[in-house]
Amino acid sequence: MQHWSKESLAGLQASLVHEMLRFTAPALGATGPLVRGVLPPPEAPGVGRVVVWDGNDLASSVAYDLPLVGRDGDNVPPDELSVLLRRIVWQRVHGRPTTPTPALPREAHGISVVSVEEATRFLEEGPVFHLTDALHAAVAALCPPVDEDEEELRLRGFLLLDERSVRLYVDGDGLPGVVGLDVALRDENGAVTVGITGLATALPTLVSGDQLKYNPSDAVDRYCSAVYDLTRW
Repeated sequence: MQHWSKESLAGLQASLVHEMLRFTAPALGATGPLVRGVLPPPEAPGVGRVVVWDGNDLASSVAYDLPLVGRDGDNVPPDELSVLLRRIVWQRVHGRPTTPTPALPREAHGISVVSVEEATRFLEEGPVFHLTDALHAAVAALCPPVDEDEEELRLRGFLLLDERSVRLYVDGDGLPGVVGLDVALRDENGAVTVGITGLATALPTLVSGDQLKYNPSDAVDRYCSAVYDLTRW
């Protein structure tokens, strides 16, 4: 069985984050569950916590713990994790349990959490892919992100905080572990802005001596060591 270091598990978590980003918005106005965020639970480094909501009410959010490594010790590919998530979400939404469903525990943001044991059960049954999974895999293989291995900051997670902002969980050389970056999703007039090109360009200047020192926030978040408010950078 392969042994995974803490750093290797962090890399698997980062891969899961990039995979889940494509499920954060409805396709062509379609309705259905959307990914609200991906969190790196500090108490379970081999688990990726994916938060799903109905796209209309954040109170509908449910978190699903997914195993980054299977029982055989091999990593679970990100595309298989997305298929796994789809299966357990569908089961919880459309399934008909034969026994009463017990109350779910809640994590630090107050979101109910479905345990990793449920996902592991589906994982052992094997993935059931959809045609769109093959399409995404082909595009990702032929057109990978540019300079993916040269990112100064590695995305470890994200969470939609409200209708206006998202918290990005990142790490990097010299940073005190995982830190949170709060980023605005709407302009000052309330209109949704797609992309954070200006912030991405300015970010290197906001990192001084491998330490983020711009506009520290008083927010306390157990998923990171510190939070920085970049909604008004």
